[in-house]
Amino acid sequence: MDFQVIVSGHRNPDIDSIASAAALAELRRRQGMKNITAVCPGLLPERAAWLFKRFRTAPPPTCGDVSLRVEDVMTPVPVLTSGSTLFDAVNRLRESGFARLPVTDGDGKFLGMLSPMALLSRLLNLESEGSLAGRRIYSSIGLVTEILEARVLAGTDMQKEQHFKVYVAAMSLDSFNEHLPSDAADELALIVGDRPEIHLQALQKKIRLLILTGGREADPVVIQAARAAGVSILHTPFDSASVIRRLKFSMPVEHVRFREQELTLSPGDRLREVKGEILNFAEDVIPVLDGENRIAGAVLKKVFNGEPPRRMILVDHNEIEQSLPGVAELPVVEVVDHHRIGMMPTAAPIRFTGDIVGSTCTLVASMFRASGESLTPELAGILLGGIITDTLLLRSPTTADLDRRMAEWLEKISGVTGTELMQELLQIDSPLAAKDAAGVINADRKDYTDGPFKFALSQIEETNLELLHQRSEELTRELQKIIEQDQLSFAALLVTDAVRENSELLICGSRQIIRNLPYEKIGNGLFRLPGVLSRKKQLLPQILALTACALRAK
Repeated sequence: MDFQVIVSGHRNPDIDSIASAAALAELRRRQGMKNITAVCPGLLPERAAWLFKRFRTAPPPTCGDVSLRVEDVMTPVPVLTSGSTLFDAVNRLRESGFARLPVTDGDGKFLGMLSPMALLSRLLNLESEGSLAGRRIYSSIGLVTEILEARVLAGTDMQKEQHFKVYVAAMSLDSFNEHLPSDAADELALIVGDRPEIHLQALQKKIRLLILTGGREADPVVIQAARAAGVSILHTPFDSASVIRRLKFSMPVEHVRFREQELTLSPGDRLREVKGEILNFAEDVIPVLDGENRIAGAVLKKVFNGEPPRRMILVDHNEIEQSLPGVAELPVVEVVDHHRIGMMPTAAPIRFTGDIVGSTCTLVASMFRASGESLTPELAGILLGGIITDTLLLRSPTTADLDRRMAEWLEKISGVTGTELMQELLQIDSPLAAKDAAGVINADRKDYTDGPFKFALSQIEETNLELLHQRSEELTRELQKIIEQDQLSFAALLVTDAVRENSELLICGSRQIIRNLPYEKIGNGLFRLPGVLSRKKQLLPQILALTACALRAK
């Protein structure tokens, strides 16, 4: 199976996660992974958009959810259209291998599903006559002609659909007159062999259809009389017994009695939400209808026995809580990260690349170098942007020697220095000046869990911390809103001035955690963090130490 592989960073993406996803997808593509796509899990940040534009490269498309949907697992299915005969339906069912096939009207709208059981029941007339050999059929002379492979000797209203009462003239002329009903002649269809006397007698009764069997040609007198009387005559090469069997199959397929409580799906339905309905439904083939009630495909129950059609590669994170919605449904086949390991065990071995570095782009760049794959100046520039933003121009305490070596290597290939690129990036509008409160907090937010504590830590870069003071009340209200909506213990926003190597923290929520923070309080929920530049290496360990103390105190 040709699986689709999606490379994604964490929610609320930053430059490092987006750049590393794009570059890793390119590396794996060169190494033979054909169906692979990098995505941006959320809105593309302004600075990231500028960086990709600066190096003339299309950014990864935005993706908000990787949940499997019905359209991801549905299969094409043959469609029976109105006007087709049951004979056609039997052949299509046999050839397709499907247990059921959809039937549509003349406009392509879904009517129902045809199964062998429904077909057999209708053929035997069990619904209407309660017998295995009912005389009545519903068809048209045109369809009867097709089923019997007949020649039309005389015909009127060939496409008119109606009920027929079928009789076989296999008796003497006297018995025939007594056997054939005298009323409803416009519904009578008579099957007869080479017996001109019966032909003429039937024409006198002005029946609807005369079916001549056998190889001998009809008497011209009979044909002329039929045309004069408005009776249709068909000549078929089949014998009477075969004609009787085939006539049952001439009924238009849309007149089968379909299941009244039919389960149908939409292409956009999340598979996890409809799985129970599908598995509990009596049939194995479930139709999928588009917004105009037309057939888009079908879902087969056996799809749940196979592997999902997608695989995930996670970069710049490994905790499912930080991933796109739906990642938990898909196999994770690779992780490239520089954070703590908090992912659940995997069912099969995976490729895991991790190191104590300041940027995921550092790891991806070293993977390019180790594999011998060349980097274009454009891709090198994008990776360099990820390194300098995540390490704050290599000043963050998370910065490792490998970050510096890779940055130097990328500078040579891209033709731009990290300092120049950082200065250009800082010219882009600041989050506090350009975004609303929700946009500021969600721009680079990560959620964590430590025992009963669930919390969110957001971080933005600013060169003017006074903007934080001016908007602190508005941002505090938004933090409180997030705590209530997401049922968090507390939430915080770290605003970092990389130029002055300083940060300030705005935090709301658990009083126990806030009163034990080891930082200088400068306002309501506002703290000064001199020398703190890294959320991961400097702020998060302090927070986790406080949650651990709180747990021990309990």
